[in-house]
Amino acid sequence: MKYKALILDLDGTTLVHGKENMPSLRVTQAIAKARKIIHVCVATGRPLDLAMPVLSHLQLSGPCIINNGTLIYDPESKRYIHEVVLPKDALPKIYAIARSHDVDGVLFDGKKDHVYAGGVPPEKVLSYYLPQIVPNRLQFVMDDLMKIPDVAVHKLDAWDKQYMSIDVTGKEASKLHGIIEVARLLNVKTEEIIGIGDGYNDFPLLMASGLKIAMGNAVPELKDVADFIAPSVEEDGVAVVIEKFILSAS
Repeated sequence: MKYKALILDLDGTTLVHGKENMPSLRVTQAIAKARKIIHVCVATGRPLDLAMPVLSHLQLSGPCIINNGTLIYDPESKRYIHEVVLPKDALPKIYAIARSHDVDGVLFDGKKDHVYAGGVPPEKVLSYYLPQIVPNRLQFVMDDLMKIPDVAVHKLDAWDKQYMSIDVTGKEASKLHGIIEVARLLNVKTEEIIGIGDGYNDFPLLMASGLKIAMGNAVPELKDVADFIAPSVEEDGVAVVIEKFILSAS
């Protein structure tokens, strides 16, 4: 199979998890070589301001899925080309559930976060992020949130490893929906896409890809659906994948 696009998660996949971290030299060089052969894109839970240093470092030109699929950003035109808005009538319901579990949240409007304590929200909201949830309460919060119509509930690793996070978006915002849109924009079939990830929110990424790859450090659920398990992010697993499935096949 000749693949035409590579879609990479960032944290825990392309780079070691951390806001200030960058891809290793080996991964950076492998991606530079891959860019000459196929489209290389990113699918990340990061907002654009946290993703942009990595996109610039890697000199990517393909459409990039940002903020768990609420936005698709075109690095060439430097603008958003697709967005999915969170229904406004969902906001008070999400807020009430968060407070019932003693969890605080922030709203993301596509540019910045807003601390939200009820009341009038920003004009446009793309996601409602609950950054710090103790792991033994996570499923209870998710179960309540999933009762709200027309939303998608994403389980995420938190920046602080003692917690988990939840991102609530419009129902058609996910890495899966993002990949379908990116495939359309690039005029490729989803089965011609290699998807690589490590976290819970990468399950839709893998399920939408023709070649499903989980990192060696991926959560067990992701490894269960993968076609290939790459070395860990610390072992430059993305570079290994590129060398095995792209460079050696060109």
